Formats: sequence, structure tokens, C-alpha cells
Amino acid sequence: MTSARGATAFLNGITSFEPGASIGHHVHNVAESVVVVQGDAVVDIDGARTPLRVFDTTFVPANVPHHFENASDSRPMKIFWTYASVEATRTLVVSGEHSRIDAEGQGTATEFGTAVSEVARIVVRPGEEEQFEAAVATAAPLFQRTKGARTLVLERSHENPLEYRLVVGWESVDDHLSGFRGSAEFQEWRRLIADSVAGLPEVTHFRNVLTAF
Repeated sequence: MTSARGATAFLNGITSFEPGASIGHHVHNVAESVVVVQGDAVVDIDGARTPLRVFDTTFVPANVPHHFENASDSRPMKIFWTYASVEATRTLVVSGEHSRIDAEGQGTATEFGTAVSEVARIVVRPGEEEQFEAAVATAAPLFQRTKGARTLVLERSHENPLEYRLVVGWESVDDHLSGFRGSAEFQEWRRLIADSVAGLPEVTHFRNVLTAF
């Protein structure tokens, strides 16, 4: 399940190991959890080797060297893996070879280069904080049903409680600017927050450069 198939917060899938097979020692930039779903395995996490059976589950923090092996010379083994971000990468320890997880295997990573985050700085009027937060919660379905909208997060400033940051993930800038802003959903969004905001939101777009952990 990759970002090209709609994943927004995690990646997961299954890797099959032939008898005696293993993957090279490597690190990821995000946390990983693995469940053995067939056969017997060995996991090596930073030099500590642990035998695993079906339904045993592992957790590996970001940037910790590890690998999995099929413990059997005669039977296949499969693992079900989940990474804690769609921006997950793999770096082999020996060679330094580096790649995105969603670009491996079937090559389904076709959209990650265009994805953007809309970051809107919004200042609300004194006493209108609860009304504004409720308006954003009400508006969330308007964003979610819009083509290209992937995530929505609202954050409030600790230093200035009247300042908020709305972060909306889009598959492309056009989905936001040409799609959402020209829609009836956008007009309803503006209506919902009109009475609580002090001026127009300041909007910029960002692309992911690095997910370190």
C-alpha cells in the first residue's frame, strides 16, 4: 500500500523469502514494524539476533541497522511490514545504496514527486478560538471529499494562542489551487471560518525534502 494507491500516513506490504534467503543489513529513516506471517525467521537488530515464528511481531526504530532472514533451508517465509511514513527509505549498510520504499519492487511510486503540503497561517479574533476550531472540524469533510486532498492537520501556537497553522496535504498544487479553490466546498470553507478569523490566511506550499526519523 503506497502513496500512489492512496496511503497518507504509512506504507505496508508483504515480502516473500525463498528458503535460506535474507535481505542485506540496512536502515530506514522511519520506524518499522514487521509481523511474520509464514515460516520461521531470524531478525538481526543492531547485532542482536532473535528467532521468530508466525505472528511474532518486531519493532525497529528509525536509523537502526537490521535485517530479516529465512531461518529454514527448505520452506518459504513471509513478513508483513509497515513503515511509519509514506516517505520511508532504505539504505544498505555495506554499499550505501539508497532508495524510497515505494519505488522498490513493483515500481508503484508514480506520484510522490508532485505531492505538496499547503501551510496556512491563520490568526483568529480574541475569544473566537473555540468557534474557529469547531469550524475547522466541521469543514474537514469538505477537504476530504475534494480530489487530491490527502491529510488535514490543525495546530495552535503555544506562544500566541490566537495563531493557528492549517496543514493540508495535496497530491499536487493544481489540486489545491485549480481544484479546491474553484469549488463550492471552498466557498463553504470560507463561510464557516469568516466570523472567527482576523484577516485572510497566509498560504504557502511545501514539498518534502527529508524525513529523518
